[in-house]
This record gives sequence, C-alpha cells and structure tokens, in this order.
Amino acid sequence: MPPEPSSPWHPNRRWADPLIALLMLLNLLAVGFTLLARQRAARRPSERVSLQGRITEVVLAGPRLLRGGELQAREWTKAEAQLTEPWDRALLGVLRAELGGQTGDATLWIEGVTPAGPAGARFRRVGFAAYAGAPLPDRADRDEIHRRLGGGYAADLLEIRLRDREGTLGGEALRAQARKALLTRLAGLGLLGLAVLGCAAGGVAVGLYLGVTRGKPLPQPMPEWGLSGRAAALVFLGWFLVFFVAGNLAGLLLSPWPGLRWVAVPLGYALHAAFGIRLLCGAERIGLTTLWHRVAPGRMGRDLAWGGAFLALAVLLVMAVALISGLILKPDQSPQRELQDLLRGLSGWGPSLVLFLAVAGLAPFFEELLFRGFLLPVLARNGRMAVALVGSALLFGAIHLQPTGLPTLATLGFVLGLAMRHTGSLRTPMLVHAFWNGTLFLLMRAFA
Repeated sequence: MPPEPSSPWHPNRRWADPLIALLMLLNLLAVGFTLLARQRAARRPSERVSLQGRITEVVLAGPRLLRGGELQAREWTKAEAQLTEPWDRALLGVLRAELGGQTGDATLWIEGVTPAGPAGARFRRVGFAAYAGAPLPDRADRDEIHRRLGGGYAADLLEIRLRDREGTLGGEALRAQARKALLTRLAGLGLLGLAVLGCAAGGVAVGLYLGVTRGKPLPQPMPEWGLSGRAAALVFLGWFLVFFVAGNLAGLLLSPWPGLRWVAVPLGYALHAAFGIRLLCGAERIGLTTLWHRVAPGRMGRDLAWGGAFLALAVLLVMAVALISGLILKPDQSPQRELQDLLRGLSGWGPSLVLFLAVAGLAPFFEELLFRGFLLPVLARNGRMAVALVGSALLFGAIHLQPTGLPTLATLGFVLGLAMRHTGSLRTPMLVHAFWNGTLFLLMRAFA
C-alpha cells in the first residue's frame, strides 16, 4: 500500500508561541534597522538628476518646443515646489535660462542652484562660462556636468551654448539631436498617459461590474491550507524575516566587487523566494508541483483576461489614492531611488535584462505567492474576507518600507487581493503585479 500523505504542520503551542514572539521581535528590529538605514541614505543628496527631474524636464520643455512661446510663471513655481534635490534644482535653473524663464543677474541664480561639493564647483565653473562670460571650462568639467544633469535636453543645451562660445562645429547637430530626443520622450510620456487614462476608464467599468455581481457565486474558491494558525504565523514571520536578511546578505557577499552591486537585487530575491517556498512546502507537506496546482488552478486564458481587467482597476484606484495622499503627506524622495542609482550605473543589455526579470518576474511571483496565495486565504478563514483583504494589503504595503508610499502600495495590494478572490487563481494577481513592476522598470530605464 502507498504511504499515507503527511498531515500539515501543527506545532505545539508550548514552544511555538515563544518562537512566534521571538520572530515578531526580530522582524521589528529588522524593520527598524532598515528604515534607519534608508533614512540615512535619504538624507544624502542625490548625485544626479532624479527620475522626477528628468520627467519634469520633458513636461516643461517638450510642449514649449512644439508650440513656442514662454512658459507661465505658475509652471515654474509648480516645478520648483516638486523638485527639491540639488541636481534637480540645477537642471531647473539651466532650463529657465534656456527657455526664457530666468531673470536677474546670471551670477546670482547660478550660485542659488549650485549643489554642494566638488561637483557643485564644477557646475559653477560651467555655468559661469555659459551664462556669465567666464573662461571656458575643460572637457572633464563639461562631461561631468552633462552626466550629472542626466544627459537630457537641458544638459545638451548647456553644452551647445559652450560650443557656440568656443566656435567649434557640432552645435547645430547636437541641437537637432537634443530636439529629436526630447520629442521622442515627450511622445513616449504622452502614449503612457493615454494608456493610463484608458486603463482608468476601464477601471470604472470593472468596478461597476464587480459591484453589480458581488452576490453571484465565484468561479472557484481560493486555495485552502491545512496548516494551523500557529504554523501559518511561523511561516509568514520566518519568510518576512528572511526577506530582510537575504538582501543584506547578498549585498555583503558582493561588497568586494562594486561593479557587481546590481547582482544583489536578483540574488536577494532568489534567496528569500527559495527559502520561503521551501518553508511553505515543508509546513504543508506538499511538493512544488502540488503547490502550484493548488494556487493556480483553472484555465490560464480566463485568468490572464481577468488580469487586464484588474490592472485597469488598480490604475484607477491607485491614481485616486495618490492624488488624495499627495494633498496630505509631505513629498519625499523617490521610493525607487536605489533601483534608479543601479540602473544609471549599468552598461549593456545583459544586466538590465537580469534586473528586469528579477523585478518584473521573480519579485511578483514570490510576493503574490506569499500575500495572495498563502496569507489572504489563511486570514479569510471562517468568512473573514474583508479583514483578510485589508490586512494582507496593509502588510503588502508595509513590507516595502516606504512610509509615504504606504497608501498607494496598500491600495495596489487590495486590488491584487480582489483579483485573487474573484478568480481563485494566483495567475491573475501575478500578471497585474508583473505588468505594474515591469512598466515602472522600463520607465526608469528609459530615463536613466
């Protein structure tokens, strides 16, 4: 006779409860240390123009290049309120000088937007040469400032002004190249904006449909887990703790090779994903194939079709929450600053492809398996679906450790939970999550 399958894990409360308390304490310490490290990093000014600065550059200069005329004072005021990083302010100063929004003595405004440090001194030399008639800087200064300004439209216009002063050839060719690149980025942002608006409109329809049909029976239930509540708590807390440890361990292992710093992202994801899956399979006493069939049953085509619908709903709700929270919460540095810095240092398509697969493939897989495939059904036991949706969404937002981004991340997590509840399959929230991460990654890569 074949052996009977092992029953799921039901640990003894005498040792499980103290271990749960210990894991909770360790997780709180890990969260505290990680937040402290991020706050210290956030206090260090960025060494280049940020993603927000590059997008603002396109939004300000692109329409003006197409229609001509001067930008309104309120547009400059709005841009100044949004851009707080030193090199973003320097970029905005160059744009105002080139687009006619800068008034007063050039020496004063250059001093006003010059970043601190040796790179700032280079910017001052280049700015005085371009706008105040100072001696021309050497090629190293010009190349450095062009790089720190993002290599975009403002950086090109600054270089063109220096070439015109020294009377060298190539100014007009560079001007035409800068205009073409600017209009290409503007067209890309325009298409992205239209896609977002289209998704938001579709999200309204999806929300209305879900509201009208909420009383109908669902096509299939969410996966069921046999492990006890204590076992589920140990699995989740253990996985959560390794989430923090793996990233730091990957960074430590690669610290002797600064050129391989980008490998820490996919390596960290791989380490804690492998540990978490092994932990979950061991607690439930199942294999990897059984695990996948449990969390992703049914027809793939139907799940993927619903993925498009819930992506539209996510865009709508995240936009609404972002607009509301933006009026309440103080603007902070980009939550993706670390990834942006990594992308700026990459050369070649190989590392970019590996990072893309980690961000848009491995990360959605492990996060959806943890939060929607496992945590949501466990919390929804005994009919507590509302509590499960809200609780898993808040924990999903919290694990990213972005305080100002918590409202939007939790909203995204809530929609992903709705997708899992409606289809009963992990494929749908995985597709939404992968498309979301992939789009953000490509946007950052385009402006890196």
